[in-house]
Amino acid sequence: RSIWALGLRNPFTFAFQPVTGRMFINDVGQVTWEEINDGIAGANYGWPLREGVGAPPYVNPIYAYGHSSNPSLVIGAAIVGATFYGPASSLFPAEYQGNFFFADYESEWVNRLDTVNGNAVYAFWNWNRAMTDVRVGPDGALYALGDFGTSWGVHRIGRP
Repeated sequence: RSIWALGLRNPFTFAFQPVTGRMFINDVGQVTWEEINDGIAGANYGWPLREGVGAPPYVNPIYAYGHSSNPSLVIGAAIVGATFYGPASSLFPAEYQGNFFFADYESEWVNRLDTVNGNAVYAFWNWNRAMTDVRVGPDGALYALGDFGTSWGVHRIGRP
């Protein structure tokens, strides 16, 4: 009764889509894949038998990206903070509404996942420093908690 789902390696963060209540779980992989999983009660995501996309009986992630040195692929090593974008006052184009923004600690970027068609936009924003969280502010900007060199702080992502 106390186990809600199985097979997550390191569910570092999760977020709820405000309109639908849908939960996305950011699962830090071990060797090959970082995953965004649709949070489903009773699901088995496959860890430790599988990372990334595979065959049933395990639930596949809705999006996964690999640990690779191939520059033509999206690469990362530690999916961290994320948020759904849906402020009353938007600083970004209308098609960003409802999108899922997620950060990678190791690769130091924020990417955007279109929750309608499942396509990801790579290198939405490159910080070139470690970060651990991304949130939407009341002004419609995205805010990233990250390394400023000598200390950690909050960086605003949006039009001035």
